[in-house]
Amino acid sequence: MTQRTFSYLTDQLRSHAELHPDRTALVIDGRPDLLYGEWDRRSEDLARGLLAAGTRRGTRIGIFFGDMDWADYAVAYLGVLKAGATALHLPVLIPAEELQRRALQCGLAGIVHGRTAPPDVPAVGWSRPLDDLSAPGQGRVDLVHRPDDDAEIVYSSGTTGPARGVVVPHQNLATAGGPPSVMAHDEPTPMVASVKLGITASATTVSMVLNATPTTLVLAPPGDADRLCALIEQHAASTVMMTPHLAVQMIRDGALHRHDLSSVTTIATASSFLHPPLATALLKAMPRARVLGAYSASQAKPAVTIGTLDPARPMSVGRPAPGTHVLITDEHGTALPTGQVGRIWLRAEGAPPRNRVDRGPEAAGAPEGGWCDTGDLGHVDEEGELYLFDRESDAVTTPHGLVSSLRVETVLLGHASITDAAVVATDDGPAAAVVPVAGASRDPGALRDALVAHARGELDTHEIPQRYLVVDELPRNDLGKVVKRVVRTWFTTAETAPAPAHLDATGAPS
Repeated sequence: MTQRTFSYLTDQLRSHAELHPDRTALVIDGRPDLLYGEWDRRSEDLARGLLAAGTRRGTRIGIFFGDMDWADYAVAYLGVLKAGATALHLPVLIPAEELQRRALQCGLAGIVHGRTAPPDVPAVGWSRPLDDLSAPGQGRVDLVHRPDDDAEIVYSSGTTGPARGVVVPHQNLATAGGPPSVMAHDEPTPMVASVKLGITASATTVSMVLNATPTTLVLAPPGDADRLCALIEQHAASTVMMTPHLAVQMIRDGALHRHDLSSVTTIATASSFLHPPLATALLKAMPRARVLGAYSASQAKPAVTIGTLDPARPMSVGRPAPGTHVLITDEHGTALPTGQVGRIWLRAEGAPPRNRVDRGPEAAGAPEGGWCDTGDLGHVDEEGELYLFDRESDAVTTPHGLVSSLRVETVLLGHASITDAAVVATDDGPAAAVVPVAGASRDPGALRDALVAHARGELDTHEIPQRYLVVDELPRNDLGKVVKRVVRTWFTTAETAPAPAHLDATGAPS
């Protein structure tokens, strides 16, 4: 068997810095740029300071940065890894009680922070600013990593319950094969992204920059669709990385049509399902682009399926990437035949499974062999294409069979008067909270009649929602995912409900 070699994130940063020290790694809207050489040097300084302060291999250290403080976040992330410690990514909106819970679960030693200090909680031994911890000096920090050493801890989005943390080994973050220097070439076209700090997506964004050929990543303010489009136009970006929620905002606010986005050739989405009507609207504004989606789960990476939007396969999330395996089982863990809907499990070849930090019970019916439960339902076809049915907790049980809330939402979003929708289970079957487009009727009765008539041609009777709430906004977390457990409460308390625009790290309105 061929021995696999790995290029760790710390090695990749050093290689990029040696090859292109003056190349811009991050363009941060409203803040100074971060160069590869500066990134490498400053992370060395932090690692030196952490080691002098007693950090040892495997020490767990939180990194706490928000707003557009991407440069210091990137420095802290790689500095913690260079010191041999394990990084815990923390969002700045985290409540004190949630920080205490995570600190206890993870055995957190301390926190490196930026402009904003974290809440003071008993489980955190120390909290210090990045600059105070850094120790400028000469020479390199001696890096000692093993593939199975803990590199970072990431927490799930918490849309279906308390956020769950998993430990990620260096091997899962590394690039298999040769060193990154073999990939280096002239600087490609910049990429543009809009991501919040302190969550799984921000860690993935930094990893992606280092795993790729040295490039420039332009970072837009999170949630600002108009500024994202303006930066795409300004930098003539070929790739834009975005959440499906940003697609909703671009369409709803008209940002797609206020800027020249013709340079875009790739629209990369992740974090949640991109409904086909949204993808179609994006492609109208970016006619040269393809929509590329990545499907995984925080506990399953680097296992991933990758697919390009195909109107003939609207629920497809692509095929397994090299080294990724997909398994569909029933509730007992028994493999199901091709075409039958069941639980989706992922596994990355050669990568150790991630360990949960809460040591709670695993999902019932887990198959043997290091499979990771995605929490989703789906099926594969004869060609190995994976189709997403729904989040297991979001699928609607009816006397006539299971209903996919994603498919129903896709149909509703195909109506010209709707800009956003969330379908949930109620005692009466599927129900929908909808956000009308500007200027559309907000009369619940008229809107219900129009949507029911529209859905009759595409859905079976038991799939069509009969109850609707008209709202201004759907509740979403830091990843832009709709928190459906909040939407469900609306149908048990009222026929209309105000929708919180944001939920904190625990899923509570903020």
